[in-house]
Amino acid sequence: MSTPLLQVRDLKVHFKPPRRGFGKAPAAIRAVDGVSFDVEAGQTLGLVGESGCGKSTTARAVLNLIRNAHREGEVILDGTQIDHLGEAAMRPYRAKAQMVFQDPFASLNPRMTVGKIIREPMRNFGLGLSDQDEQLEVIRLMELVGINPRYMNRYPHEFSGGQRQRIGIARALAVQPQLIVCDEAVSALDVSIQAQVINLLMDLQQKLGVAYVFISHDLAVVRHIANRVGVMYLGRIVELASSDELYRDPKHPYTKALLSAAPVPDPDQNVSQKRVKLEGEVPSPDIVYPGCPFADRCPEVLDQCHAVAPQLSTEAHKVSCLLFEDF
Repeated sequence: MSTPLLQVRDLKVHFKPPRRGFGKAPAAIRAVDGVSFDVEAGQTLGLVGESGCGKSTTARAVLNLIRNAHREGEVILDGTQIDHLGEAAMRPYRAKAQMVFQDPFASLNPRMTVGKIIREPMRNFGLGLSDQDEQLEVIRLMELVGINPRYMNRYPHEFSGGQRQRIGIARALAVQPQLIVCDEAVSALDVSIQAQVINLLMDLQQKLGVAYVFISHDLAVVRHIANRVGVMYLGRIVELASSDELYRDPKHPYTKALLSAAPVPDPDQNVSQKRVKLEGEVPSPDIVYPGCPFADRCPEVLDQCHAVAPQLSTEAHKVSCLLFEDF
């Protein structure tokens, strides 16, 4: 059995808010609180959950982009542990793992032409191409993502949102990465454009064998692109399974609630679908809970849930819930 391209083990990222005045020091914000998963080469892992659950922090921690935070756990990329590396030592691994950001306009330099934006990573990471070869590679990448190469001298503001995101994808591909982290990469786009970008990502995966960590709050989008899906709640993964298995047979009460809230295209099915209503508010990430953090909102809560912290199971369909543990 091959070693996964990316291995994340018990990853924790805690932010310490600054002290204000002479009062008690505020508690740490536990943005990511013990996340573990693998990503196989050429496969896609989807991470879903409500806003503030730690998805984007997980993405940035995987790529070693977080500073000024307390970190624990391991991130292993292509057999090398990278979580402890400084910026200079990290440079070779930046080429192996790239990122596509949420806002396709803010992530592109407005003062650079599209050709220069795509060419920049080639020079930053020293691919050793001649000027002519760089030009040919820019043309190839623009054609690969569906942008006419004759527009390479235009600026980002001259393109639509979907086109700008395609440019961001081309820039990520410029250094031939093995892994691309897509952080809400389609959430800022119209629905029809979302479908085009998702299909592009899937086509690129088939052609190039690149792996994705795809982060989204849209369950329908994740179902379409991901091989495996992890559901996050308050900095933890509460369920992790193959996409088909998770959507067909969700086990964690939070996963069931998320799926029940997702709109269904079939009106008859939408009316008949049982809704799971969650009470209360999302707990604060600066509080340490003795039991399950979801207990106060869970429609299937047990007495033990307020005192015993569940652990992610070791089966293929992993779930972190006392309903599936023996007492």
